[in-house]
Amino acid sequence: MMNTKRDESTDTIVAKSPIQSIDRTVALLEAVAAAGPAGASLSSVTTTAGLHASTGRTLLTALMMHGLVAQIDSTRRYVLGPRFFELNRTYTLQNDLGAVAAPILRGLWEHSDETVHLATLQHGRRVDIAVLVSPQLLNINPSAMRASASPIHPLLHTAAGKVLLAGVPETERDRILASASADADRAEIDLELTAVLRAGFATNHEEEVAGVCGIAAPVLDHSGRTVAAMCVGYPTARQSDDYEARLRVATVAAAAELSRMLGAASSAEKDESPDA
Repeated sequence: MMNTKRDESTDTIVAKSPIQSIDRTVALLEAVAAAGPAGASLSSVTTTAGLHASTGRTLLTALMMHGLVAQIDSTRRYVLGPRFFELNRTYTLQNDLGAVAAPILRGLWEHSDETVHLATLQHGRRVDIAVLVSPQLLNINPSAMRASASPIHPLLHTAAGKVLLAGVPETERDRILASASADADRAEIDLELTAVLRAGFATNHEEEVAGVCGIAAPVLDHSGRTVAAMCVGYPTARQSDDYEARLRVATVAAAAELSRMLGAASSAEKDESPDA
């Protein structure tokens, strides 16, 4: 249960969590943020946060190690660190992902002349947050397709669903797959999703709807987590190895471009990483 106290200086109710160190850290960050670009001295920031200097210094040192707080070299005053701005940028992009992705989606749509959509995973279901329908007479419109009653079905039988399911942590994947039908072969599913992760894309050849093919690639954030799937849907009538290869290259490139906008490392940066 959350506790509260009244801040007499502002006559407002301040929430207190069950973890004192969290409350102290938040108070420090608020004090540093309130000081603005000029920064705040140790004494002023600890006084504002209501902490002893030694406690404040220890917490600030830890925050500096994580890049959440920095010190101005000339004055040693504390300011918000670069990690804060990275987190804010990621938060902003993720909460308006459709708008951020719009020019990339349009570029892929114009290049492919096929239906392009951006999908996310919400409560175990694939949700299309943006759709651009192919201008061709014979096209695919995912927004007009009847949704499956089972959330696991479209994940296992669409390119976007495979990419999204492959990208979730193992514990979450286990929870989602628990709703799969009894005749589903879990070992076979795991093998396919592992192959999707390794290849960096997934395909669908009439697995969900007759006459519909698709290809999708993962969109990653700064932490390398899959946050969406960039997808192209097209009629089976236009399917061929060469056609699919051209769409695959364009889709993977578009997903990589959006991933870079979300702060994901490029392939070159991953190769240069000590952990690679």
